[in-house]
Amino acid sequence: MEQTIQIIQFGGFFASQLTNGLLLYLLCRKTSKQFGRYRVLMISFSLSAMMYSVLDFLTLPIFVCKERSFCIVSSGMFTHDKYIGFPLIATTSGCFGLCLSVLALQFFYRYIAICKPEKLHIFNGKSIFYTSSPCFVLLFLCLIQAWFFMKPVPETQLHYQKIFRESFDMDSFDVAFVAMKYKSSPTESIPEHWNIQQVFGFLFCVVIMQSCVFAILFCGLRTFFYMKKFSFTMSQKTKELHRQLFFTLTLQTLLPGITMFIPVGSLIALPFFGVDLGLEVNKIGAFLGVYPALDPLIAIFLITDFRNFVLCLEKRTAYKIAAGLTGIESSTARRSSSMNQLR
Repeated sequence: MEQTIQIIQFGGFFASQLTNGLLLYLLCRKTSKQFGRYRVLMISFSLSAMMYSVLDFLTLPIFVCKERSFCIVSSGMFTHDKYIGFPLIATTSGCFGLCLSVLALQFFYRYIAICKPEKLHIFNGKSIFYTSSPCFVLLFLCLIQAWFFMKPVPETQLHYQKIFRESFDMDSFDVAFVAMKYKSSPTESIPEHWNIQQVFGFLFCVVIMQSCVFAILFCGLRTFFYMKKFSFTMSQKTKELHRQLFFTLTLQTLLPGITMFIPVGSLIALPFFGVDLGLEVNKIGAFLGVYPALDPLIAIFLITDFRNFVLCLEKRTAYKIAAGLTGIESSTARRSSSMNQLR
């Protein structure tokens, strides 16, 4: 299973660079003025997906749960180099919060653009940096969480030593990984007890995920009902573009929700309640590997201008129009010739 997951991770990396590269080209070259500053947000989301894909490729993370703890192990090229491997695996873990927050920011933009257009100035010029600053703050906090509170200590290294050797032929004292151990097992001198620092880390993750999910649901539902109620006030072209972007954004939320947020959320939460997922949780690596490659395809094929360019429908339409005009001209010429002969 580990080899299969690594193959999926390798394929996901190359596919992600291709699909996100194509989306970036379309966003830079094939967007209309009606996209507004939303184009910047889509570009930032695509760049963050590419960055996450690179980190995933370098670390090739393995997921393991044991009792009331979980860990993410690097099996990539820097597995045995802790000075490089640990920062990479910690940064990969921290980028999870960035992807979720940028997605929530896109919903917030759609809410402002449709429900409160008079406040769109908060996304213009330098103001967009202040508006998007919560994403960077959240990234910083997630990195702090992973770097300082998930750093392996002798207790977690001993805790995973046996399962690392038996399952992956690794030495837990020699490889780079991050872990959260909510509850320590009893020893001869110390009874079983909760690790307060790790519990606070768990609560931090819960608050972050719940806040972003609440923002997505609030902005998404308000935008949907507003469009449904006041769509008659919009021009047909504007209404169609808003519909395409909202539908695209909705699917771009469902996809990472199924492949990323629910699996990772389960990885964090279930061990806290004593659910030992064992090695089965390692399948998360396959979902995380393909997500960055699939996500841009939603925008490419749901937004009409992008789809027409990729499928060459613009050229086909132009060819049909040209052929039709040529046919009309030929028919007109034949009619004129016939009239001249009759005369």
